[in-house]
Amino acid sequence: MLKYSEEIVEFLSVKTLREIDYGILDLSKIKDYELKEVLIFLEEVLTLELKYNYLQNTTGFFRVHVLKGRYYYNDFGHVLEADSICELKELVLSENRIWYVFDDILAEEFVGRF
Repeated sequence: MLKYSEEIVEFLSVKTLREIDYGILDLSKIKDYELKEVLIFLEEVLTLELKYNYLQNTTGFFRVHVLKGRYYYNDFGHVLEADSICELKELVLSENRIWYVFDDILAEEFVGRF
């Protein structure tokens, strides 16, 4: 079993992504040095991915894009596909993946277009 697997699964969440987005994530209370290093690495990865979404994503939904009328969620190569944004959200949540609206206005406009 992977060391810290429970902690990693707990960390990879909407709560963590929101705290990164708002600049309030605090890992200073973690005493286990190895775990802290793992979580710092994951924080950096999520931060870069979130920045990329702010620059390139036109939906307002983290990891979501639309191509030829299909909705896609791409989590580092694990792709979920659906006919609607609602169906995609259900798929994402059913797999315990992060469903996060990083831009409310953009997401609202996006849903209004489709």
